[in-house]
Amino acid sequence: MSHPALSISVMAFYIGFIILFRSVSAIGFAMDVKRYGDKNWGVLLVLGILGTIFSFILIWNPVFAGMSMVVLIALSFMFAGLFSIALAFQLKRLHKSSKKISAELRKRYDDLVKDIDREWYS
Repeated sequence: MSHPALSISVMAFYIGFIILFRSVSAIGFAMDVKRYGDKNWGVLLVLGILGTIFSFILIWNPVFAGMSMVVLIALSFMFAGLFSIALAFQLKRLHKSSKKISAELRKRYDDLVKDIDREWYS
């Protein structure tokens, strides 16, 4: 026997938790991008927060989510996808800007990392 109501509730919880975990990691990625000095980190943060909100709606009220599951799931995946696209472009920009670092500065950085490792692991 199949139980459509139970299936809808379980699917709402399953997808809600998946989107929740992805959205929380998206917020963490936004904070990492902010720490690297990118100016557009706020877009990533907003997309992560929107994904979190929609995932909480899916988890909080699976009966309501069952009635409008297609729309909520579509919005949740859309925000997760937009976040991935925005993150890819920002990481590409950060990668290009890291290529502009001079060889002298890179050597000083490597020496500093070695000194820290020696102090830390000695």
